[in-house]
Amino acid sequence: MTSATDSRTLYVTDLDGTLLRSDGSVSSESARMLNALIDDGILFTYATARSFLGSRKATATLRLRLPVIAYGGTVTADPDTGEHLDLRLLDERTVEAALRLCAAHDSIEPIVHTFERGRDWVRWRPERVTAGVRTFLEARPGDPRLRPITREDPLDTATVFYVAIIGPNAVLTELRDALLPSLGNAAHFLSVDQGTPGLDWLEIHDGAGTKARAIHRLMRRLGADRVVVFGDNHNDLPMFEIADASYAVANAVPAVRAAATGVIGGNDEDAVARWIAEHVASTQQLSA
Repeated sequence: MTSATDSRTLYVTDLDGTLLRSDGSVSSESARMLNALIDDGILFTYATARSFLGSRKATATLRLRLPVIAYGGTVTADPDTGEHLDLRLLDERTVEAALRLCAAHDSIEPIVHTFERGRDWVRWRPERVTAGVRTFLEARPGDPRLRPITREDPLDTATVFYVAIIGPNAVLTELRDALLPSLGNAAHFLSVDQGTPGLDWLEIHDGAGTKARAIHRLMRRLGADRVVVFGDNHNDLPMFEIADASYAVANAVPAVRAAATGVIGGNDEDAVARWIAEHVASTQQLSA
């Protein structure tokens, strides 16, 4: 029988709403199946809008060996240490425009991610704590990355690699349209997040820092010749476009289901792990 190690197919899954269950965890069954596949040599990793710390915590039961893709493709990191293997910084003009335009709205304020002193930081203006900022901070008590912007500790816009703005969809849509002339080569995605009902996310990062571009770089690094991806939300669409095959979970937004090669089960049904396990087993049987 041909081993899964003979394949140079890279399998990449989104996390929230795709691999992770609705409670934000990897099920014991998914972990069992994926760890067996990883031990057998398949090329498996994830690409998420989460930070490395958040994604590592959620995937702690997986024995990941390949670099992981975080912050929507802006960071590629070692799965154990979090050391940045690739980092894409945002143009300062884009950051400054986002700060300036948000200041004109009472309901939205950027949450800015920077890389300084050899590590990631999360920065915000404490005098402008909107519902979105409050929701973000309350979900991360004790997070060592939290570092408010103050007069004594100002924001260095040259260190920013990711901006998240959480707020009502209509306001974010207006903001995005106003930002377009200042985005330059930046990528931007307006997405629904199950963890913040009623508050959507506008994510902005360097154009070379999308999931699709990060996957291309990882494929070259690994010598992979095919990629199969799994997702559920709008920011997964770029990786669907470059994949050899793409699969939407049943709970994906309509645009993702429409763009997919196929639709599999829901994120609470171990659909990603089951599909990969069944596909690898089928490939092995054909090669036997």
